[in-house]
Amino acid sequence: MAGFGAVRADVYDRVSRSQYYRDNLAGLTAHERHHKLLAELQRDGSSQQPGDAAAAALASTVSDEDALKAHHRFLRRPEDEEGEQAGSWGARLARRYYARLFKEFAIADLSRYKEQKIGMRWRTQQEVVSGKGQFSCGARGCSETAGLCSFEVNFAYVEAGQQKQALVQLRLCPGCGAKLNYGREKAYRRAGPLRSE
Repeated sequence: MAGFGAVRADVYDRVSRSQYYRDNLAGLTAHERHHKLLAELQRDGSSQQPGDAAAAALASTVSDEDALKAHHRFLRRPEDEEGEQAGSWGARLARRYYARLFKEFAIADLSRYKEQKIGMRWRTQQEVVSGKGQFSCGARGCSETAGLCSFEVNFAYVEAGQQKQALVQLRLCPGCGAKLNYGREKAYRRAGPLRSE
């Protein structure tokens, strides 16, 4: 039978570990927890690795977000599935993410419309359920529901060093539709009215 001192030390260790977790690690994602523990390990000097190796391990970790940014494609084609990194976990993660998107209507970012730079992405499940991009304006930051118009846009973009283009459907309110066609309207006004002879 364990003595009172051993039981007390065991209980104290469990309570101190749970208190440490609550104070320092609760609410962090797994990736953030990993970085925090590695930083503490390096700071305390109790690491089995030299300091430079621990810092290199910390810098070389790749989060899911980093992998998605590296492997995501606006439109996936069979050629994207081939190559040396097709079987990597980042590529598999990007394929699973792409399969969960709803590709009927897109969401447009019109914040730089005067420079004729428009960003587009597919809708997520939450946006489909709320009707964003179909029953309300598909521009980011706009929730207008009256007078929506459908646009089929030839979306040209550069992805993985290649020039690509795709026909994408948008549902926009009249104000955002004017932003979408800003460059074309500006060129039309510059040219002036057509003269009939």
